[in-house]
Amino acid sequence: MVFAKFVVINVLNTGLYWLLYLLFLQFMPYLWANTAALVLAVLAAYVANARFAFDVPTSRRSLVRYLIANGTTIVARTGVAFVLVDLLRVREGLVPPIAVAITTPLAFVLTRWALGPPRTAAPAPRPVG
Repeated sequence: MVFAKFVVINVLNTGLYWLLYLLFLQFMPYLWANTAALVLAVLAAYVANARFAFDVPTSRRSLVRYLIANGTTIVARTGVAFVLVDLLRVREGLVPPIAVAITTPLAFVLTRWALGPPRTAAPAPRPVG
């Protein structure tokens, strides 16, 4: 269930990322547009994943871990963007959803590490006696 919530949140976040990317692409090179859009989308994804997918409170510690984890994702997605555009000649505007699809498993593993497991229900009290 956590992975399904993670995927839904990140599909929506991909829309945000793609929209920002296309906006930034109007006035900056694609690698800069990609990086700026990813950074903003990562911050939005942190809050959404902590609250809705992993059901954990946000904190400075988890934000720092999340940013470290997503730094890896940003580097991976930027590398994928480079390969897609410069080596495979994919149109720049199509890059974000492809890059996200390729790097989603890595992003999930890193997010689980950063945020920790979801909260579980409190254990039932032991009977007295």
